[in-house]
Amino acid sequence: MRVFLFLGEALLFILVLADHHEGDHKHDKDDHHDHKEDDHKKGEHHVNEYHHQHNKSMPSYKIAQYTSKFSFDLYRQVALDHPSENIVFSPVSVSTSFAFLSLGAKAQTHSQIIKGIGLNISEISEQEIHEGFHHLLDLLNDVDRELQLSGGNALFISQEHKILQTFLDKAKNLYHSEAFSTDFKNEEAAKNQINSYVEKNTHGKIPELLESVDQDAVLVLINYIYFRGKWEKPFDEEWTRERNFHINENTTVKVPFMSRTGLYNVAFTKEAVVVSLHYKGDADALFILPKKGKLSKIEKNFNEETIQKWKKSMEKKYVDLSLPKFKISGTIDLKETLSKMGVVNIFSDNADLSGITGRNNLKVSKAVHKAVLSVDEKGTEAAGSTVVEVVPRSTPDVIFNRPFIFSLCDYKTKSVLFTGRVLNPQK
Repeated sequence: MRVFLFLGEALLFILVLADHHEGDHKHDKDDHHDHKEDDHKKGEHHVNEYHHQHNKSMPSYKIAQYTSKFSFDLYRQVALDHPSENIVFSPVSVSTSFAFLSLGAKAQTHSQIIKGIGLNISEISEQEIHEGFHHLLDLLNDVDRELQLSGGNALFISQEHKILQTFLDKAKNLYHSEAFSTDFKNEEAAKNQINSYVEKNTHGKIPELLESVDQDAVLVLINYIYFRGKWEKPFDEEWTRERNFHINENTTVKVPFMSRTGLYNVAFTKEAVVVSLHYKGDADALFILPKKGKLSKIEKNFNEETIQKWKKSMEKKYVDLSLPKFKISGTIDLKETLSKMGVVNIFSDNADLSGITGRNNLKVSKAVHKAVLSVDEKGTEAAGSTVVEVVPRSTPDVIFNRPFIFSLCDYKTKSVLFTGRVLNPQK
């Protein structure tokens, strides 16, 4: 049987007026409605001329080192804020959304966003930043890739307020953003419109992102990413067995474990056992099993240098690998999390988002990130494509039967697509 990894994610921003004196801000509804759904259909993105250039001059590679650093900074903060929960999020989605939002930010609000997502304007220009994310989205939506991978943005715009055409043009041209007219005064209809969009573009994995909407919202920015991949060396469902997963010293749960004996890139270090599993296509998943009592220490020092150190110590070894099937979801209040990382003004009355409306009357009232991840067996593998390996009689056991960390990396974009921690595979 083949093992599939399904991931769906959406990121939400709701921008509302810093004051709610509506009478001064109403404009003709048609000023921002020429960006219709026909302008941008999913699956119509084509990778630009950089597609076959695998070198550091690629725009997405220029931002990769910064987005990578941000992914680790964000992980450490989220792990600190949620010490006893499963966590899962998409660093590339969060950074893309805030880079997108920076198009309309000015002054200190702009500089806080850029610095907050790990970018350094003295080392990389703003033009290179937006070109990098533009190229990244092109690669994510390359229909010729073996991975099923897609990502994008959408703006749901209030009928009651005017959005600058220059902002809408940049949103479309740089971030492939669709734009939809939305009646936020009809809260139920607006909520259903947004939830239906997210459900469709995450292939049903996130059917209800919003429980409610603010009738005073000026716009809602949605960013989504969806991934589905097949293991290069699939597990066989016949070998799946129920085993104990030790949540902590006092709590154990029964979980189905997938098992396979094969050749993997493995590192046995003082802190952890690290295993790399490849997908068909340019991606792999890194599973990190901390030694007993080492999880907290590893999370506090989780960074690019640590990952590179582990990768350098990896060797191809035959191991008996046992990995739990799991489905986890996570919702992160980015307003709370990013405020602790220095992104403060955008959420306060000091926000300057005048590049969106032409007036300094907006702030972000809500920033919610939701991700869903599941690892399970789906489909049947034809006999002709069965992989058979001759393995040694004696191989070491690598059993992920206690809390572990995972990171899913896309080599084509040099991006961390998803990362997280599994404390309890049953939740």
